[in-house]
Amino acid sequence: MKLKPNIRNKILLSFTAFAFLLLAVSVNFFYFQSKKNIFRRAEKSNRKIVKQLKEQFNRSIDNSFIELYGFSQIGVVQNNSSEAEKKIKSNIVNFLSVLPNKYSKIILLKPDSEKMSVFSPLRIFTGKITVEEKEEVISVLKKSVIRQISDSINAEKQIIKNIDKSGREILLVLQADKLSGLKLIAYLKIDKIADEALRSLSLNSSQFVFIVDKDKRIVYASDRKMINRRFKEIAPGIETGNSGGCGGFICSSTDYPRIGMKIIIRSDTASEIDELNKITKQAALFSLLIFLFVFAVVFFISGRISKSIESVKTAAENIAGGDFSHKIDVKRGDELGALIDAFNKMAENLKRSYDDLNVTNKELENKIEELTAARIELSEKQRLALVGETVSKISHEIQNKIGGVSIWVQNLELQLEEGNPLLDFVDEIKKSLNSFLEILMNFKKFYRRPPLQLGKIDIPELLKSVVGKYSFDVKRKNISVKTKFSNEGKIISADKNLLEEVFENVILNALFFTPENGEIFVEASFEKGKWKINICNDGPKIDAEPPTKIFEPFFTTKSSGSGLGLAISKNAVEAHGGTITVYNRKEGGVCFEIEIPDEISDG
Repeated sequence: MKLKPNIRNKILLSFTAFAFLLLAVSVNFFYFQSKKNIFRRAEKSNRKIVKQLKEQFNRSIDNSFIELYGFSQIGVVQNNSSEAEKKIKSNIVNFLSVLPNKYSKIILLKPDSEKMSVFSPLRIFTGKITVEEKEEVISVLKKSVIRQISDSINAEKQIIKNIDKSGREILLVLQADKLSGLKLIAYLKIDKIADEALRSLSLNSSQFVFIVDKDKRIVYASDRKMINRRFKEIAPGIETGNSGGCGGFICSSTDYPRIGMKIIIRSDTASEIDELNKITKQAALFSLLIFLFVFAVVFFISGRISKSIESVKTAAENIAGGDFSHKIDVKRGDELGALIDAFNKMAENLKRSYDDLNVTNKELENKIEELTAARIELSEKQRLALVGETVSKISHEIQNKIGGVSIWVQNLELQLEEGNPLLDFVDEIKKSLNSFLEILMNFKKFYRRPPLQLGKIDIPELLKSVVGKYSFDVKRKNISVKTKFSNEGKIISADKNLLEEVFENVILNALFFTPENGEIFVEASFEKGKWKINICNDGPKIDAEPPTKIFEPFFTTKSSGSGLGLAISKNAVEAHGGTITVYNRKEGGVCFEIEIPDEISDG
């Protein structure tokens, strides 16, 4: 079964892996560190015992020299060699009778003699100790011993080691009488001085002492069963170093050159290791119980965290879908709770920002529309300017030609007598020339922004005057003209002739398209520093799309006319810094809206 990779499962998997790793490392560290401490403590104890044992050995050997010399000199007269020899022999017998187990034999060696006196303690069947004295030739001694003694003839005391294969004795050589040159050779038993040294030490039941000769043979052991065995059989690892593991034990060794042997202490740590194993198992079980408890706590907490995060995820998806009203209804007092509160505040801020952005987008769309309209208008103006410049050049040439034609017509008129029928043709030619000149003048008005002749103007009065000029046409078509003026008497600075021409063109256009018995509405009001004039009429709507196309030059829906009147009117209004727009009315007809600012500087 594949686990779903959600935050809860990730937390549980991470915790389980980390906890098991931590427990494994902790238990292993505890076990191996404790085991290391056991070995280190055993090694430390072994080294301490080895050191103390060497000190005790040295003390026992030195004491042996002292007691040998002391016993041998009891009652000895130094200036009489024969008497001194007899007394020393007697003292040796008494000495061995007192200490029969420490020395296997004592030899009295006289220089320049082929024989020597050998004293050996014997235990008879009754348990009594007797000392046997016999004469033996010196050749009985090993040549190595004789050589060592002869090499050190002037030494007061000397230790001779490795005298035989058993290696269980060392020879103590000392001068018994300087005058006669008598020497004592005592065969000191190693096990006796070792036992004496061990009695002063506090060995525990897991520690064993071994004395090993140069051939790695055990010559003494606190466990008697080990004597005469090869040490490598019971502790092979000790051959590689002075301390460490040896056959499953902890061993420490040191060379003891004074007797030519090695002292080894072996500690059995099995009981401590068994106890450590038991404690480690208990610790592992206790750690497992703690792990299960903490796992349950983490399982519960991770469930809450996962649920909270799932709520955050759902809210984020809703917000991504445009639902900014969605909130997370989870109350917590920790960092996740702070995150949820911050998320809810973010959602509120996003909603406000989204609403503001919508408003800004709408404003931007309006600005874009305005910019597009301005671009179109600028393009149109550039196009009209190019056309106007062309028309200006053409009209200039035409005016020159018409001027010449007019002179010819005048000369022709002067040459004709009154009543001549050709005069009617001359009058028609003159009318046509005047009409053509008027069209040329309109061309110039259209393409060139006219200079303003500013003066004080009352807009309502000007509108009334223009409407009054066409009262005949109004009555002829039985049209009802309704006017509504506010702020009458508000005077502005403008060009009266241009505005009068504008109003005439718009009203004539309204009169032309308004059917009989129709209505024309003329309204004017002063608002926010400018006059706002509405001239609306009944009749057909403008078919052109957009309706503002009627302000383009040469565009007309009339059967007659040049199509320049409204274009010239637009040019005149814009020269005043105003605007003129047109739109179709819902109920039918057309409405012109003109705005003229309060004051216009002559520009």
